[in-house]
Amino acid sequence: MADSAAADDTDKAIAAADSDIRESDATADDDAASDHWSVVKFVAHDKDGRYIPTRQGNRSFGWVHFSGPHNIHSEKVIKAAVNEHPERGSTKTRKVYGAVLYDTLGIILAKVKVIAQYHWETSDHKYKLADTDDKIGVITAFCQGVNKCPDALNRV
Repeated sequence: MADSAAADDTDKAIAAADSDIRESDATADDDAASDHWSVVKFVAHDKDGRYIPTRQGNRSFGWVHFSGPHNIHSEKVIKAAVNEHPERGSTKTRKVYGAVLYDTLGIILAKVKVIAQYHWETSDHKYKLADTDDKIGVITAFCQGVNKCPDALNRV
């Protein structure tokens, strides 16, 4: 009888350990899912009412693509540009936005361009969203005339 009680305790301990592992795996999966390219970081709407999301992205497009290399770390910068009408050169599925951003003294900090894919898949067909009514959104953002945007831009 003592052996079966010990076996029951061992089984319970193994079951508890397994459930702890599953919970930590779920957390790891949730973390991985939050880093998936399609996760929306924030949303902007242009003057025509278009929904323009900025997705997590990866090295090819989205937040990961432009935040490091182009030094844009503030969603306000993207929203300021997208808050306008698309510029000339935009098409049905590719929208180009631009903004001139100033510091508190009225001095121009940068001329920012934002390129958005207004379609459920990228133009190269490598990335697709499950919902064909959804939009890929911001592909890239950069400051014109320089390789990296000035740090002051992120404090606007």
